[in-house]
Amino acid sequence: MNSTPADAMSRFRLGAGWVAIVLGFVTFWLSRVVDSGFVHGFFQGATLALMISGAYLFGAALWHRRSRGQTEDDQHWLPSRDGAADPTGPETRDPR
Repeated sequence: MNSTPADAMSRFRLGAGWVAIVLGFVTFWLSRVVDSGFVHGFFQGATLALMISGAYLFGAALWHRRSRGQTEDDQHWLPSRDGAADPTGPETRDPR
């Protein structure tokens, strides 16, 4: 299987994103176990940081997979390119 460095990075980001999200849930659970003090705040902060990092990594991996294989011109949809402005279509009939 031939894989490019970009595909390998996408797989790494996807895996790291899942790990960060799971660790975020673990630290959330640990913050609920510890009632107060520095450790409780540490676990809450770690939960926030891990969840945000995991969401970023997961989103970056999915964004790469979505845009893979597309040229720069085809990445974004434009209404002017789909024929919606074509005056010969049946949508341009007089409504009366």
